Amino acid sequence: MTDDPPFGPPPWHPEGRPPGGNPQPQGNWHPEGLPPSAMQPAPPPQHDPAPVDIETSRHLWIVVIGLGVASMLVGLWSIWSDRDVFVDALMADVTAQDPSLALPPETADTVLTVAMGFALLFAAAITALVWLVVRKMRAGKLWARAVLTAIGVVVVVTTLPSLFGLGGVSGATAVVTTILGILQAVAAAGAVYLMHRRESTEYFLRRRA
Repeated sequence: MTDDPPFGPPPWHPEGRPPGGNPQPQGNWHPEGLPPSAMQPAPPPQHDPAPVDIETSRHLWIVVIGLGVASMLVGLWSIWSDRDVFVDALMADVTAQDPSLALPPETADTVLTVAMGFALLFAAAITALVWLVVRKMRAGKLWARAVLTAIGVVVVVTTLPSLFGLGGVSGATAVVTTILGILQAVAAAGAVYLMHRRESTEYFLRRRA
């Protein structure tokens, strides 16, 4: 009766290795020594939220746009309510330039109405463009910040004479439009300042990279 062979690797297979072979890989293994999980593509970077200053600046630009629209509507309402005066002024200007081109009141009124319609369309287009630039600024576009900075400077500079001459303004419509212009300039100045703070600049540089 022969004895059973002892448990474990046979003599020709020391430590479980086949003759002349390498140890068999166990578990996650890759020819270059990397686990399969390391070969997966890197996950996309997480969304970079805008800092508080950028969000506040965006809200201020919305205020700037709203005040500009309100000021324009007040001005057009003033013209429409006193359109007889403006029609007479238009006819007088045309007659002064060329007496042979005298406009009847109906034609002058139509010209004034069409001009106001074009003014509304132009203002709507400008408002849409500025809103688009504000959205691009919120997304971290440096060129959008530059454009809005230029707009803010223009708004502030053109409002300074109204700020110092507010006491001499007469008429309810003129006072309202002047106040709206001053508020618009203040909001624009604040929006420009917030766009150029350190955290805002770092955000723009990160988004550019």
